[in-house]
Amino acid sequence: MSKTFEEKLNEVGLKIPRILFPREGINLSKFACIAADQFTQDPAYWDRVKKYIGDEPSTFNLIYPEAYMEQELANNKDNFENILNDKIAEINTNMNKYISEGIYEDIGECFIFVERKAKSVNRRGLIVAIDLEKYDYNKGAKSLMRATELTVKERLVVREKIRENASLDIPHVLVLINDKEDKLFKKVESIKFSTFFRMAGDSKNDILYDFDLMEDSGYIKGYKIADKSDIEEIVDVLIDLKNDSEDGLLYAVGDGNHSLAAAKDVYDKTGRGRYALVELVNIHDDGLAFFPIHRLLINVDQNDFVKKTGVDPNRPPALQDLQKILDDYGCKIDYIHGKEECIELGKKKGNISITFDKFSYETLFEDVIKHGSLCRKSFSMGEAKDKRFYLEAQKIM
Repeated sequence: MSKTFEEKLNEVGLKIPRILFPREGINLSKFACIAADQFTQDPAYWDRVKKYIGDEPSTFNLIYPEAYMEQELANNKDNFENILNDKIAEINTNMNKYISEGIYEDIGECFIFVERKAKSVNRRGLIVAIDLEKYDYNKGAKSLMRATELTVKERLVVREKIRENASLDIPHVLVLINDKEDKLFKKVESIKFSTFFRMAGDSKNDILYDFDLMEDSGYIKGYKIADKSDIEEIVDVLIDLKNDSEDGLLYAVGDGNHSLAAAKDVYDKTGRGRYALVELVNIHDDGLAFFPIHRLLINVDQNDFVKKTGVDPNRPPALQDLQKILDDYGCKIDYIHGKEECIELGKKKGNISITFDKFSYETLFEDVIKHGSLCRKSFSMGEAKDKRFYLEAQKIM
């Protein structure tokens, strides 16, 4: 007996999301904002974003940049919890306002094919809704979707607080598939070329957006895929990939693991938000650049560090070994995506930068299956400015 469309979706842990998108006339270059966990040591970046946006609608008003969070924690430690609660209340109010005032409009159920071009990345992605019941971030998980890096429970607390009463799910999570023959995006691109160049009105699919991102972060173009037969063809490819996968691992979370883990925990506790928006990307995409995430040690005496650890910051051991040493040493660490940024920050008195030249992604799926997960913040896809920007959304139900 052949499977129904719904059974196929369930087999690969997906749902067709009902997408909310900024209404016509909104400046998308100001509306789209980079992930809140970027430029954590560069508040000036966020100051420029705030100034550029002004009073116009933007996802900047729906997030709490970690750079600002760090500042508040350092300057107002005793009152930080109240400040955080006030900020979360403000975010929730803005989300509700963006819905009630029609800043976000319902464009129906669809996938979105994304083309992203930037300095070090030329990425293709597919926005879908993933079933959190098929995701397990714990080390050694055997689920359909798994974390690639160790999830630090302490880093989930604020993320969970922000999501608990949020009305909108706005994704910055990138989820990897292991598609050596590029079957998924060959199919998606065949749909693009066979439908988006037809005469207007001949298809439910259309070009949804096409604009430049702020802060010299490149260019993005999105295609709405709403035709059910097209979506079923895409799902069929994912079923084939699942059947060919080792150990039942179809999806591995790349960027945004802690945000997705927080969404999972909130769903488990409240039953809200079972399906989370993510962007699927192929780990073998020619335009997908992998970089190691560098370590910035803060308020550390270099002589003491070298003496007690035996680590030369200029010639560090392999990252998986280094992280164990850093954890045992017990210093404050910030995880920096840009190598040059980390080196520059390391020049500040009391800071030490430890950088790496490359990350070998080819065996990532095998490593996750064999070892359970890598250490936290092992790799990044693209440089800091190449990260996913918040744009599309769905209601959290």
